[in-house]
Amino acid sequence: MLPNKKYATLISVNTAFVLAVIKLIGGAATGSVSVLASAVDSILDVGSSTVNYFAIKQSEQPPDNDHRYGHAKFESLASLIQAGVITLSGLYILYEAYVRFESGRAVKSIEGGIWVMLFSLVVTFMLVILLRKVAKKENSSILKTESLHYEIDLLTGGGVLLGLVLVKVTGINAIDPFISVLIALKTVYSALALGKEVSEDLVDKALDEDELVKIRGVLDAYSCVIVGWHKLRTRKAGAEKFADLHVQVNRHLSVEDAHMIADMIENDISETLNGADVQIHIEPCESKCTHKICALCDTEIKNEINRLKNK
Repeated sequence: MLPNKKYATLISVNTAFVLAVIKLIGGAATGSVSVLASAVDSILDVGSSTVNYFAIKQSEQPPDNDHRYGHAKFESLASLIQAGVITLSGLYILYEAYVRFESGRAVKSIEGGIWVMLFSLVVTFMLVILLRKVAKKENSSILKTESLHYEIDLLTGGGVLLGLVLVKVTGINAIDPFISVLIALKTVYSALALGKEVSEDLVDKALDEDELVKIRGVLDAYSCVIVGWHKLRTRKAGAEKFADLHVQVNRHLSVEDAHMIADMIENDISETLNGADVQIHIEPCESKCTHKICALCDTEIKNEINRLKNK
């Protein structure tokens, strides 16, 4: 059974702590700048995963008087912070690589560094698999970010391991910091792309086009009982999605029937978007409507409403 997203983040914190200690010891013993850079990255992982844990705890709190829409944006905020942390770790790796190029120091114990990185890669790979599964199950942006973070760690760890092997085979110590530079550039690029993605949640960017198509599909299915719709607005906060729109109905419908139609559309859109919060404002059709014959329209719609009631 998969853990929930809060416990998955706790697993990340503990895993990152263990890896940070092992890499620090291994980096100090081997003198490898790439292993030490990986250790620093793991230390930052501990901090960012801890922030994520508390962000998830906060985001799960129910709405209150000060946060009527809930606390889901804490997830997006934590993801943005994590993107910043990843960027800093990439810049630090660049700095360490520069220092190593300048000093020309050799790696003292290549074999030790190789074993440290092999162990780290196996553990990180298992963590990435877990985070991916939980992120998919919970539809959590913060766990997707967390998973991406450790996927980058997997890439950087693989690069470090490759660099150490090449140093051992060729005897060229400059390979170690060179690999670190490539890893750092990839890390910074991924972090900036991630920051752009999560910032879109914070500024209420509309849902993706494929999700908007799903909403339109639901509305089309109710075309027999509604006259039209407009003013569709969508946004996302963490794992939660929101949509609101205006729906026009026959002006002669009872309040009860109009409300029933709104409820049914809200429920169907919510189900289509995996539990989205949907709000519909009902409007009467215009007196000069395209249906032209109100009596015929009344009859058709009321027959369809009765069919829906008896489903």
